[in-house]
Amino acid sequence: MSRRIRSKKDLALFTGIMALGVVILGFGLGGLWYYTSESYMVMAGEEQVTIGLNGVFDDPGVEAKISGRDVTAKVDVQSDLDVSRPGEYTITYTAGNFHESRQVTVLDRMSPELELEGDDVTMLLGEEYKEPGYHAKATDGTDLTGQVKVSRLDYRRAGKKTLTYTVTDGEGNATRLTRKVTIQPNTKWDSPGLPICMFHYVYDENDPPDDLHRRYGNYISAQALTEEINWLKSENYYFPSWKEVRDYADGKLMLPDKSVVLTFDDGEKATLKQLIPIVEACRVPVTSFLITSKKGEKKVKEYVSPYLIFQSHTHELHRAGGVPGHKGAFAVVTEEERRSDLEKSIEVCGSRDAFAYPYGDWSESAEASLKEEGFLCAVTTWPGKVYPGDDPLRLNRQRMFLGQGLGMFQSKVAPARKTTP
Repeated sequence: MSRRIRSKKDLALFTGIMALGVVILGFGLGGLWYYTSESYMVMAGEEQVTIGLNGVFDDPGVEAKISGRDVTAKVDVQSDLDVSRPGEYTITYTAGNFHESRQVTVLDRMSPELELEGDDVTMLLGEEYKEPGYHAKATDGTDLTGQVKVSRLDYRRAGKKTLTYTVTDGEGNATRLTRKVTIQPNTKWDSPGLPICMFHYVYDENDPPDDLHRRYGNYISAQALTEEINWLKSENYYFPSWKEVRDYADGKLMLPDKSVVLTFDDGEKATLKQLIPIVEACRVPVTSFLITSKKGEKKVKEYVSPYLIFQSHTHELHRAGGVPGHKGAFAVVTEEERRSDLEKSIEVCGSRDAFAYPYGDWSESAEASLKEEGFLCAVTTWPGKVYPGDDPLRLNRQRMFLGQGLGMFQSKVAPARKTTP
């Protein structure tokens, strides 16, 4: 049995007929046939719709079943509707062998009327948006300007945006217009700075390592680290991704004033064992800069967590052999050696979002290699915060020391505007 249904009235009649069939056939195979063979398409709303120019039309769609299975979500909808141009338009709905259509008429006038003042807007990131203005009225002349709803503008990221203005009259008719807003990158806005915290090794106060006081103060206890991270959470600090850090340095993104990045160098096994439970309990993302030649593949597989991100600290070039700074080799080896090492490290870490220079030693040739390999960011050991306009492949970090205390940690990550001479 097959029947085309075009309205809810038809659907009700069709359902009644089929229900009668069920009664006649009984509750056996006849009932089963009904529920597995039911097929129809019914249009919601009106088949003929009229709206004003730039009117808001929310398509109520259709309801459809094929062989007893609801396929409403899979209905194919084709439409040539353009509310910015007067004319006659058709919306066609298709599911299997069923086809229905709705006619939409767009008038040559707005109902209600809405007008935007000024032109599209271009502004710099960090500037305050200045609305050029708008006004609206009903067809009887009633002023509706105060009832215009304006969408929110994401002013914290550079790019091309769209503001929508919508007004609805007392009869439910709505008109909508848009304004283009272009936010251009800007490295001159007054940012409070982004602290990238540099930790190294984490230990348990109840089982301190033998070299606790000999490794340049690079240890922090798991207990102190937990206290610091919990404080960050209590203060609603934001933890940006490395892509966001890059956009921030490039002047394309305004981060919340309270933002921080937590990094741990070297990726030692003892540190990872202490770190995983802390970040998972606190649900805070951290980066481990991993020396991948030191059982890197095993560590990446063993210490899996949605809150632990492995990034490159080289494969075998975290060693002496250079001249600048702490005499790290990475800064002075040949381009071929450096690229080969980076490719191995990237393969193990599975990412090239960030890189930590061994010993913090930087050189122009080393940065050029990172750029060629497509790294988003690179960090040094140079003290200080990161500000818009900083070189994204030569970022400062805030060093964290053994026994620094919560108060000193708070002062290192607190928002502070860059001082100018």
